[in-house]
Amino acid sequence: MKPGTASRKRIKHLATAMNREVTLLVGDSSSCVDIEYATGFRPVDAVVFIKRAREKILVVPIMEAGRAAAEAPSCVVETPATLNLSGERRRRLSEWVLALLKREKISRVTVPPTFPHGVAVRLQQSGVKVRVSAEPLFPERAVKRPTEIENIRGAQQAAVIAMRVAMRRIAEAEVDASGCLVWKKHRLTADDIRRLINKTLVEHDCFARDIIVAPGLQAADPHARGEGPLRAGEAIVIDIFPQSLETGYWGDLTRTVVKGVPSAPVRAMYQAVRAAQEAALALLRPGVSGDTVHQAVEREFDRRGFRTDRGKSANAGFIHSTGHGVGLAIHEAPSLGPGGGRLRAGNVVTVEPGLYYPGIGGVRIEDTVVITQKGWSYLAPCEKRLELGACPLLPTVLRKP
Repeated sequence: MKPGTASRKRIKHLATAMNREVTLLVGDSSSCVDIEYATGFRPVDAVVFIKRAREKILVVPIMEAGRAAAEAPSCVVETPATLNLSGERRRRLSEWVLALLKREKISRVTVPPTFPHGVAVRLQQSGVKVRVSAEPLFPERAVKRPTEIENIRGAQQAAVIAMRVAMRRIAEAEVDASGCLVWKKHRLTADDIRRLINKTLVEHDCFARDIIVAPGLQAADPHARGEGPLRAGEAIVIDIFPQSLETGYWGDLTRTVVKGVPSAPVRAMYQAVRAAQEAALALLRPGVSGDTVHQAVEREFDRRGFRTDRGKSANAGFIHSTGHGVGLAIHEAPSLGPGGGRLRAGNVVTVEPGLYYPGIGGVRIEDTVVITQKGWSYLAPCEKRLELGACPLLPTVLRKP
């Protein structure tokens, strides 16, 4: 072997290994939240991001270059112009990626499962090897930093205030001869409560899409948006999941309420769901697996005689996981469900057992909590009450952490 051959092979091996560690992300703040997490920049339009060892490069539209430089100080900020792209190539994301990879001499990239298919095909046609990661590219997202916890707390507090406003409106509504709820001589509908919730969230710099206000039999479908008039005696599932317009972080909160007296089946379901949530909360602490928490909820339902049936045409009972992580995405790691891994201090998770039966309706109670060194704590407590009579005035001022 010639002198220096081993050294050259070693250098080549290191370069190849380093090339394999290049992470490539393409998207905006809604399609790829990893970009915001990795850079601190929340892109309005699609951008390109690569991470190689400690080096980060962010390619943004020219009109976003100034904001990106200010909000992503850990990145080298580029534009199509600095990549010497012009004409039609300047408008194509795949060309941004190819120009950047060519300049940086990168021939292998690792991308998330949600990576744009068209861009991936274009890269492969140009000889770039694209590996789709089976694991999260930023697993550290699951453990929230103190500032992230406060950001989620702000969104959760807005959810609590909106929930209180909705509960108060239902509590103070009158009941007409047909059993429908009436507010100021107008029949109260699911859309009315949804608009009230949206208005409250906007007043607290939050936005929520697809708020659930599902009355009666509609609530047997856990993701039914809900429509039509609200009636006395029937359960109403209200699920609010706002995103802070300022920070981009989410909250998540669900309550089930009844104006007046609920039916015996609904009352039994509510008591079971409440007990199941308490069983789950009692287990939350670092080191306990999400699977263990989920199994405790299933046991509580089984003990109370609530069966779960999963069929081809319809599902009934406890048909979803106990909870999920919340952060820059409304659903993220860790999972409180089958196969869920061990919890760590700093995880932020929902705890949301529910029961759903066609012909009866549904009941769900959900809180978002943070795992602490010794257990857990609410990010923003909210009253849990099934029956709404004359509702006392509840606080509707956003508490600053």
